[in-house]
Amino acid sequence: MQLSPEQVGSVNLLLAAVQLAQKRGAFSLKEAHSLQEAINVLNPQEIDAPEGEQTEATEQAAPSVAE
Repeated sequence: MQLSPEQVGSVNLLLAAVQLAQKRGAFSLKEAHSLQEAINVLNPQEIDAPEGEQTEATEQAAPSVAE
């Protein structure tokens, strides 16, 4: 199954929303674990990045704001 660029963008937006909701404590630990496993399947490059380091795609998507 081939996804259109719009569909890929939609999936990425949903993944970002799930991750934001988890950071805000919206899910139980069991639910969070299940959701993270699903995210890892859809977005495997996030697994390889060491904690505290952003991937190139993340840096481009969210540029830093000057204080």
